[in-house]
Amino acid sequence: MPARAARGGRPSGWLHRRLGPAVLLCYLLALLVPGPGARLRRTALGLFGLRLDASAVALFVILFAAAFQVPPGRALAALRQPKSVLAGLATHLLTAFVLAPVTALVLYGAGLRGPAGGLSTAVALIAAAPVAAAATVWIGRDGDVTALLAVVLPSALLSPLTMPTTLGLLGHVLPSAGHTRALVDSAAGQARALLTGAVALPCALGLLARRIVPAAVTGRLLAGAPPVAVTAMLALTYVNATAAAPVLRREPWTAVALCVAVGWGVCRLAFLAGALTARALRLPPGASATVTLACGMSNVSVSTVVVVQALPGQPHALLVALVYGLAQKVSARRAVAKGAVVPSYRTVGERGAVR
Repeated sequence: MPARAARGGRPSGWLHRRLGPAVLLCYLLALLVPGPGARLRRTALGLFGLRLDASAVALFVILFAAAFQVPPGRALAALRQPKSVLAGLATHLLTAFVLAPVTALVLYGAGLRGPAGGLSTAVALIAAAPVAAAATVWIGRDGDVTALLAVVLPSALLSPLTMPTTLGLLGHVLPSAGHTRALVDSAAGQARALLTGAVALPCALGLLARRIVPAAVTGRLLAGAPPVAVTAMLALTYVNATAAAPVLRREPWTAVALCVAVGWGVCRLAFLAGALTARALRLPPGASATVTLACGMSNVSVSTVVVVQALPGQPHALLVALVYGLAQKVSARRAVAKGAVVPSYRTVGERGAVR
């Protein structure tokens, strides 16, 4: 079994080292060849009242693969050592309550009252979204995926509450508080269904599958889980990025530049908040990477769907969400590169048989 795990780790490590260029290639393909991705975004399957499109399916695959890689004992161990888990979850939630009002105040202070409402509301929806499932891909096979999953799941369950709360806080800053409350009503139902079907459910199913699948089969499946998760993440990146192509063709460059500045700046502030929190708590490198990624990486796929539903007439808000998605991938690569690796669940499992 150790030899097989080692052979399976080689392609996984090769993919992880080239994840940054692969993501940039996906964005380039989305701008040059947006047709296939646009068709996938419009194709959806209704199942048990849920709308399952390509993004939802990719999210499901990413989280199922990540959860399946966690042995049952490690899932409980994360709860027995909750410092990094609680720090990541708390920082992610608190940052959401700060970024949107700060964005609104900065835009109003700069005299940009027109786009301030839509852009700051988009920031609220992005920051209050659950921790991105793709964070489990970026942290790599030597990172603490278990702790990161322990942040992803509760943040997903809390997001139907944190999104309205964040928008309610934003309503006290913006003069159009009634309009902000209307956005909450239109977005809550879609967000709750998507979070349940594409985030919470695959996490639970992945953990359950790992517990009931025989050990002999588990060893073979573990070798393929990381490449499958990376492939799904790249497909998700391409499909979401194709939504930017028509916006870039229609809007003037000044509006595009403003959206890029807002999305990139907010993302960098979120990662900075996570890094400062980890430093203040004096966390080891592995736990520090977990907290930084948990704070900075929002589930942009969820945010994009909610932005489209809540702000259908404001393409700038969609562009902010897509820019945030690109910025967080670049920032995640830097955050993981700065930290030293820690013993992982796979390393522990390879000392004996995979359980």
